[in-house]
Amino acid sequence: MTEDAQPQMDTVEAIASRGKPHPMWIVLKAAISLGLFVVVFWRFDFATLWERSRQLSGALISAVVLMFAVQAFFAAWRWWVILRHHRLGMRLSTTMRICLIGAFFNQLLPSSFGGDVARAWYVYRNGHSKRISVLTVLSDRIYGMAMLAGLAAIFFPVLVHYSVKPDALIVIGAVIAAASTALGAAFWLDRLPAWTLRWRFMRHLGYLSEATRAVAGDRRAMAPLLALSLLIHAVTILAILVLLAAIAPRLNLLLCAALVPVIMLMAMVPISIAGWGVRESIMIYGLGLANVPPEAALITSILVGLSLAAVGLLGGLAWLVQVNRDARRQPVV
Repeated sequence: MTEDAQPQMDTVEAIASRGKPHPMWIVLKAAISLGLFVVVFWRFDFATLWERSRQLSGALISAVVLMFAVQAFFAAWRWWVILRHHRLGMRLSTTMRICLIGAFFNQLLPSSFGGDVARAWYVYRNGHSKRISVLTVLSDRIYGMAMLAGLAAIFFPVLVHYSVKPDALIVIGAVIAAASTALGAAFWLDRLPAWTLRWRFMRHLGYLSEATRAVAGDRRAMAPLLALSLLIHAVTILAILVLLAAIAPRLNLLLCAALVPVIMLMAMVPISIAGWGVRESIMIYGLGLANVPPEAALITSILVGLSLAAVGLLGGLAWLVQVNRDARRQPVV
């Protein structure tokens, strides 16, 4: 290993070690999810919720689950593009299996072993370095958030056109600005003055910035990366619109679509289990700006969460197959 590679290896190990939070953090996230659910459901009449949900057919719900399954394929494909940029030589089918396993850990296991850590671990298990394994996962996250922030900014004039409340516009603008600033830093932190790199944490972020920006400089990778990121978020928007149109007809679907990116951007704050509670609270308020009934917003949010959990179940099956396969490879003593 070269002297230049050693600091990057230390960076990866530091990032990976942060992927396993203290168990008390998991308990706190579970408490936040439970508390937010209590606050949300306290306002609603269960009979009204049930009556609204009966407007959804099994075929429509199945179609929404299928949409998120297709979205999982697009997400795996995007990550595979990044892996290919780093010449890791992994098959798309292998990448898909690892992404499903990551979805299982993210959506269904309240453990400290998160989906991103699972993805990095399986890439490492496939014979690749820790540095590349972790940085490809983090780069994938950054590009996904960048497209989401970009869509939120593109749709902002639509919110202004439909006279969304000024105080809400201020909050939405602040969220977009904060996300854009953070993402800009993610691409350029390694270009800060040399004296800032005396802190180890800043050096870690600098290595990540360098790796992420390198993908942007690859013309073969950048076009499919942007296209797949757009498709991933388009699926979320479409699924939400389909559910809203069935539960509460005669809504302004364009305004609802314009609100979804910033809603999902805010819901990504990792303070609850798989986003439960936070997503419902933000969606009720956010879609309320488009005059969506709170019951419709809540049912839509829950069905989005359950659809993601259903995709996570597929990942659980893939994980069990992988565990059994690994067990058979163990030597008999």
